[in-house]
Amino acid sequence: MTLEKLSSPQSGTLGELLNTLGLAAYMSPEGAPGHDVIVVVGGQPKSIEVKTRQFLRRPTEITRWPVEMHKKGDADFFIFIELDLRTMAPTFYVLTNEQARAVHRNYEGGGNCYPPEVRKQIRPNDFSVLGSSIAVLES
Repeated sequence: MTLEKLSSPQSGTLGELLNTLGLAAYMSPEGAPGHDVIVVVGGQPKSIEVKTRQFLRRPTEITRWPVEMHKKGDADFFIFIELDLRTMAPTFYVLTNEQARAVHRNYEGGGNCYPPEVRKQIRPNDFSVLGSSIAVLES
C-alpha cells in the first residue's frame, strides 16, 4: 500500500480541539467566504484563518503556508497545521495577526508564511495565545 496525501476535506477540522480548550467555535463550511473559524473569546467573536499542509516523511516537505494578506489579513489569529500522514498526528502553530505578518512574505498575487520562520517564532501545539486573549478580555 502506498501512502498518499489526503484531499482537503479528509484532513480534518479544528472544531473538537477548540471545544476541548473550552472555546465555543463555529467552523465555516469548506469554500465559504470569510475566515475558517469564528471562536468566542471573552464573549467576543474572534476570527481564525487555518492553513493545513501534509507531509509524508518529514515536516520540511512543507515549504509554505499560502496566505493572501490582502484577503485574509484581518484575521485575529492564524493556525498553521503540519499533518504527519504516517501517524495522522497534527502539529499546530497558533499565531496572532502580528506574528503572522512578521513571517509573511508578500508577492504579486499572493503571499506565503514560511515554515522555518514560523517554527523559530512559535512553539508547536501552544494554544496559550488564545488563552492570553481570554484573560485580557475578561479582566
